[in-house]
Amino acid sequence: MSNKIQRNPMFYIDLLLKSCLVAMMIAIASLTFYQVVMRYGFNKSSSWSEEAIRFIFIWCSFLAIAMGVREKIHIGINIVVELFNKKVQLFIEIIGHLAIMAFSGHLIYYGWKVVLATRLQTSPALGIPMSWIYLSIPTMSALIFLFCLIEILKIKNNLKTVQKGT
Repeated sequence: MSNKIQRNPMFYIDLLLKSCLVAMMIAIASLTFYQVVMRYGFNKSSSWSEEAIRFIFIWCSFLAIAMGVREKIHIGINIVVELFNKKVQLFIEIIGHLAIMAFSGHLIYYGWKVVLATRLQTSPALGIPMSWIYLSIPTMSALIFLFCLIEILKIKNNLKTVQKGT
């Protein structure tokens, strides 16, 4: 008998996403510490570290938004939804996820247009393509779309069990 635990692909996506967020937060803290030491210890400010912190923070924020959708930690108003029975609540939840998916689809489309439009523009201090920074928008949106799709499939399975119980 094997002691290996069977893990689904979402486990690895979550692990990768959380690892990236931790690494980015460590990078932000380290670069901020470096910048403070250089500015106040050696009276020399570095523009590249400030720009790197800003770009890492942008990516970190957008990935955290996607992780918030995955973990269901964003604010929601469910006082009205709780007035309905379980079956109707699940349908309302599906409609909410479909609306989020539609918005994410728009963000993927228009975010990708921005990425293509900025592919030749470079950042002033680091000299990296600005499209790498703007790529955070369609990446976040694609993750949110995926997470909502997975939630809808879970809700569909729950809906089947609720219907069998009635």
